[in-house]
Amino acid sequence: MKKTILLILAALSLVQANAQGQFTIEVPNVVASGERFRLVFTATDLPHESFSAPPVEGFLVLAGPTTSTMNRMEYINGRRTQSRSVSYTYILEAREPGKYTIGEASIVSDNVTYKTKPVTIEVIQGTTTPDSPVQEENITAGTNVTDKDVFLRLAVNKRRVVKGEPLTATLKLYTRVNVAGAEDIRFPTFNGFWSQEVYAPQQIEWQRENVDGEIFQVATLRSYVLLPQQTGEIRIDPSEIVCVIQVRNTRKGQSLLDEFFDSYQTVRKRVIAPAVTVRVNDLPAGAPPSFTGAVGKFTIQANLGKDSVSAHDALSLYVTVTGEGNINLLEAPSVQFPPDFELYDAKVTDNSRSTGGTFSGSKTFEYPVIPRSYGDFTIEPVTFSYYDIEAGVYKTLRTQPLTLKVERGSQVTPAGVPLTPGTHRRAVESLSEDIRYINTSLQSWRIKGSYFTGSLSYFIVLLLIFGITAGVYVFLDKTRKHRNDVVKVRNSRANKVARTRLKTAGMLLKQEHFEGYYEELHRALWGYIADKLALSQADCSRERIEELLLGRNVEPHLVSDYTSLIESCEFARYAPDPGQLEKERIFEKAVEAISKMEQALKQIIV
Repeated sequence: MKKTILLILAALSLVQANAQGQFTIEVPNVVASGERFRLVFTATDLPHESFSAPPVEGFLVLAGPTTSTMNRMEYINGRRTQSRSVSYTYILEAREPGKYTIGEASIVSDNVTYKTKPVTIEVIQGTTTPDSPVQEENITAGTNVTDKDVFLRLAVNKRRVVKGEPLTATLKLYTRVNVAGAEDIRFPTFNGFWSQEVYAPQQIEWQRENVDGEIFQVATLRSYVLLPQQTGEIRIDPSEIVCVIQVRNTRKGQSLLDEFFDSYQTVRKRVIAPAVTVRVNDLPAGAPPSFTGAVGKFTIQANLGKDSVSAHDALSLYVTVTGEGNINLLEAPSVQFPPDFELYDAKVTDNSRSTGGTFSGSKTFEYPVIPRSYGDFTIEPVTFSYYDIEAGVYKTLRTQPLTLKVERGSQVTPAGVPLTPGTHRRAVESLSEDIRYINTSLQSWRIKGSYFTGSLSYFIVLLLIFGITAGVYVFLDKTRKHRNDVVKVRNSRANKVARTRLKTAGMLLKQEHFEGYYEELHRALWGYIADKLALSQADCSRERIEELLLGRNVEPHLVSDYTSLIESCEFARYAPDPGQLEKERIFEKAVEAISKMEQALKQIIV
């Protein structure tokens, strides 16, 4: 018995391992002629003995297949997970430009054959690739990063649609330089569209693409599914991002060893994706009466929760619309119930999802009803109309009529009289206390012939009301003028905002959250000086700050210390850990620098 149980458990674990196993291929989709690259086949959690490689045509095989094995073990919440992967690696060299296909590779695991999908590789004319050392040497501190080196694009898959037709918008970043990070990201706003974000990666993944005969590293930042809600030329406003680029400072050395001591400088480059215009045409005339704006391709079905029910008992009618299009915006279809049915608000269950640049799935409308009479009833067919994008015509769907048998119920009214068939949709009302007697007696606390209006107290209260109103008006007017002066407001709040950020940075330092600590400290320094000098984010650079501070007669050594501290915070986020004492020293210097700068700027204003 024990052996049988062990065999069953082993078989179940083997089936589970096979169910979770994968056989994948990894290869760049674009390479340059003469470039060497890797072709890797990986079998994860698939025990096997043989590997069948596909024929490699159009490439020169320099090495391979090289087999490597990796065992991985993780403990998450006390639970151990273990995986094993075997990789087969080829080193290939691209030859002639063109498009070449790597066929299916296969392995056999437990009498089941696993295959990879064919992959197409595009070979373009020899060019400098984004990963090559030559490219890094070309972009040095003395060279400006141009719009051809890094740019942003918002691509839509359709430029002409009808109202309600789904389309996708994808925001991509293209670069040939080393982008280390991003700041001040402003994603597009879709005025005139109903939008849903369908792809927002936590960690950016880079892929190669051929752009006008050159290889770029491309990262997809966001992807949206859009549903136009109005007609005409709809403009999608530009989106922008500030890229943090690392540029090599090459030393003109006296010896060959000097190139090993090159450093990197951080350069910020603002890139803007041009605006995109989409032409949205109105739906053609002649829409059926049952059309409520559905665009796409759908089916409909209706069914009752019960075939028979007693009078005064509740039941539900379910209408399910299935298909793809703007299904998430569908309204409840109109249903004609017999007059003796009491109808309540429909309940909607949305099972739609965004797939392939559109919305697909189903949407169920539940209509709760209570029949108030007994007998045999027929519910008329539910009519639903939609606009078919592919056919370019309106289509109307009808369900089958539904029959319901309502038996005589035993419910009676509180007075003991059976409820008459046909009485419905009206609650019982109590009429015995609708009219009350009018009270004509005089209140004991009121003196006859004496009134507050016209008395001395009345005028005193009146004057107080006018005085308080005038004071509130003057106060609000001063507050409004103060808030309208944006420069003055930023200047007055700069020190307070900086103290708040420094306090947050100190808390992060105690919690040993060093990345957040440096980031918050960097924000405090940049934000304080930007508010004091009334600078926008685009104009906030080290050279501009030095120019404005020196123009206001701030001591040069104080300006130099402040800007050097900003640069130290920037490099500290990417440099090795300098130790706790060095972090505390930078924090103290930041507090001291902001305090000294505040005193210096106050003296200049005075």
